[in-house]
Amino acid sequence: MDLGKKNYEIITEELERIIETGKVKPGEKLETIENMAKRYRVGRSTVREAISHLKARGLLETRQGGGTYVRAQALESMAAQQIKNREDLQQLLEVRSILEVGSIELAALHRSEADLAELSEIVGLMEEAIGNEEISQVHDVNFHLAIAKATQNPLLRQMMESISAMMMRTIRDSRSLWLFSEQESAHRLFQEHRQMLEAIREQNPRAAADLMRTHLTKVGHALMGASDKPGAPESIE
Repeated sequence: MDLGKKNYEIITEELERIIETGKVKPGEKLETIENMAKRYRVGRSTVREAISHLKARGLLETRQGGGTYVRAQALESMAAQQIKNREDLQQLLEVRSILEVGSIELAALHRSEADLAELSEIVGLMEEAIGNEEISQVHDVNFHLAIAKATQNPLLRQMMESISAMMMRTIRDSRSLWLFSEQESAHRLFQEHRQMLEAIREQNPRAAADLMRTHLTKVGHALMGASDKPGAPESIE
C-alpha cells in the first residue's frame, strides 16, 4: 500500500480492484458506506469521496431506494475507448453540446427541490475544493451528471452516464489547460457552475442554455487549441 497516497485514493483503488476481479459484479450492490468505513478503518467521508470518483467515471450508480451499485457497463467503462485523436475529441465535444445544452434547459423547467438541493451541495463542495484540482474535477463531472438527473428524463441521464468516463478526461484536461495558461482561475470556473445553478433555480431555460453553451464552447476552444499546437501528442491524454 502506497503510504504517499491519500486515504480516498487508496479506497478508490481498492473498490476498482473489487469490481475488476468480479468480487462485486455489475448490477450488484456494494456494502454500506458505514461497513466499508469500518472495514478499511477510515471515515465515512473518505468512502463517500472514493465512491464519488467512481460514480464520476461511470463505474457506480446510486439507485432509487438507496444503495450504491456497480453499473452494468462498469467493465466496459474501465476499458473505455480512449480519446486518441482530434476527430475523437471533436465528436465527444459535439455530443456533449447536444446533450448538455438540452439537458440544462429541461432541468430548468423540471427540476425538483431535491434536485436543487443536490446541485447546491455539489456547488458547495466545488467551492470548498478550490485549490484541490483532483477533487474539483470529480465535483465538476458530478455537477453535469446531476443536471441530467434533474431533467426527470431517465434516458437522458443514462446517456450522460454512458459518456461520463470520457467526460472526466475532457474536464480534467480542459481545466488543466485553463489553469496552466491562466486564462481562467479556479474561482472563475466555480462561478460559472454557480451561475448555471442559479439559472436552474430560477427556472430560466434560456439563460441556463446560454451559460452551458458558453461554458462548453470554452472547453472546446481549450482542447482543440491544444491539439493544434506543434508537437502535440496524437493522444489527447
